[in-house]
Amino acid sequence: MHNKQSFDVIVVGAGIAGIYTAYKLKKMGLSFCVLESGDGIGGTWFWNRYPGARCDIESTEYSYQFSEKLQQEWDWKNRYASQQEMLEYLEHVSQRFDLLSDIRLNTRVESAKFIDNKWHITTSTNKNLSSQFCIMATGAVSSPRIPNINGLTQFSGQI
Repeated sequence: MHNKQSFDVIVVGAGIAGIYTAYKLKKMGLSFCVLESGDGIGGTWFWNRYPGARCDIESTEYSYQFSEKLQQEWDWKNRYASQQEMLEYLEHVSQRFDLLSDIRLNTRVESAKFIDNKWHITTSTNKNLSSQFCIMATGAVSSPRIPNINGLTQFSGQI
């Protein structure tokens, strides 16, 4: 599986933006792969599994708008989708548009270098990939950030 090493586009991240990018690239007929460090798709919805995690806007507004058929076939269970429901939706979209075979899970980008008008990407799975374009779909909340607050290291309470 995944033997190809050279692509038109490499996408980093299989969250909301990465899945949509994969859909658009497939529709354009370009060769691509999506690299995802997690063992599942969903980005923020995959990583944030705390109790009560859910959409802060109505589910229908958060969903993809590029396919009327998709809109009609998916039935939201909750007005504000839970984390689990969002993962189910993204899995459905990825299956519906045959995107999963182009996503490499458990694959972290170790380096990305632009040399001679090509991206050269080394992954945690010891693969060397190349592409004309590299799209970072890692999102704004892809890694935790602890704010720099004076006295934070001395605080003994729950954070």
